[in-house]
Amino acid sequence: MRPVIVSTAVGLLALVVGLVLGWPVLVALSIIFTFVQLVMVVAKTAVQRNDVRIAEQLATKQERHRRT
Repeated sequence: MRPVIVSTAVGLLALVVGLVLGWPVLVALSIIFTFVQLVMVVAKTAVQRNDVRIAEQLATKQERHRRT
């Protein structure tokens, strides 16, 4: 998770530099990059939550199976 946060921070830094220097292409690319990084963070969080939920369901099923 840390590399994603670092690369998002670099994207935001590039956005600020682009705004300060007045480089619209850098600003546009930085916005796109940062948006994609944020979507990746949200997706990774959703996958982790789903993994936990599925693991709990599997453990419950295995416990029921052991009882029978």
